[in-house]
Amino acid sequence: MLLNLQKLLFLAQVQPASDSLTAYQQFARSIINRMTNFSIWTIIIFGTLIVMFILLVVLYEIYRSNKTKEDLRNLAWRKFDTRAEFLKLNQGAIELLKRIIEESGLQDPSTMIKSPHVFEKTIGAYYDIKKIKTISDSRLEKIRDLRRMLSFLPLSKDIAITSTRQFEVGEKCAVQIPESGPATHKGMCLIDDVDERYWSISNLPGPPVPEKTWILVNFVRSGDAEYIFRAQVVKETDKSIILTHTSKMNRAQQRNWVRIDVSIPVEVTQIIGNGIGDIFSGKIIDMSGGGFGMALPVKLQKNTRLLLNFELPGHGAISDLPAKVVRVAGKYNNDPLRTVHSVAFDGDIHLIQEQIIQYVFEKQRQSAQSLMK
Repeated sequence: MLLNLQKLLFLAQVQPASDSLTAYQQFARSIINRMTNFSIWTIIIFGTLIVMFILLVVLYEIYRSNKTKEDLRNLAWRKFDTRAEFLKLNQGAIELLKRIIEESGLQDPSTMIKSPHVFEKTIGAYYDIKKIKTISDSRLEKIRDLRRMLSFLPLSKDIAITSTRQFEVGEKCAVQIPESGPATHKGMCLIDDVDERYWSISNLPGPPVPEKTWILVNFVRSGDAEYIFRAQVVKETDKSIILTHTSKMNRAQQRNWVRIDVSIPVEVTQIIGNGIGDIFSGKIIDMSGGGFGMALPVKLQKNTRLLLNFELPGHGAISDLPAKVVRVAGKYNNDPLRTVHSVAFDGDIHLIQEQIIQYVFEKQRQSAQSLMK
């Protein structure tokens, strides 16, 4: 555009050999005349209008973005209210949950009462912000009650532990004091108390344990895994060693998963080498956090790799879940056309696995509630 304007200026200034001007030169001169006729105030007003227009566009985009965020936030709170009503939480529990969610900055409130992992992470953030030492014992006891109301305490064996606050009284753990160097104490202890502020283990024979000593803990949870972590001594009493809580835990070994019976249609794609083989329909007959039992219209070989597609009730579609056959059993309900296969999840599927674990957890809780009625 700058080159074209320079060309117009040049043509407007050049005098032709004859008195007559070409049509293009006349056009160029008319453009220059119009431009030079603009006053400085006209240019300022025109520029101001352009700036105002840009500013209005920016403000509108900010408003639209904030409105979208507000709508999504309101939708998230409606989901929370629906979930709280389903769980039959009392008004005091709901108000306490909302206060924790708002102060911790959790974006999707309903996830706190659906997932024990999110609950633990949100509670941890709340304690960091509020400084747990300043929170009253009565408030902490109410938070402890929330765990029980949400069935997060005791924690299902299908859900991995993420904090020592999820421990149960009476469970055993092996400890070494101190965590490194020559051990002054070493052996099995009982977990004799757990609250939101601290947890404690039974005393071991040996010399007094100084405050702030770091100890090494090995906790094996039946049906779940082995956890190795460190904790710091708060103080020692006649019967117990009181410890700080931690969420930094190394989950060292996977064990058996709790299974539930289901009946969910599944589309199975067989993987052969790097390509896709046969595709057929089957049924998931039992489910756990580590794999499925499936009734299929074919008999596959052990270690056959598969991709599974199905609808997980209440959680949406699960697509291309990688799995492999670990065992081939007999016929399903004496049906000669269907064979039972046990498959294990294959690969890094943490997000999908958490959905499946949450579904199993919800079904277990529903079964427990129906038995209590």
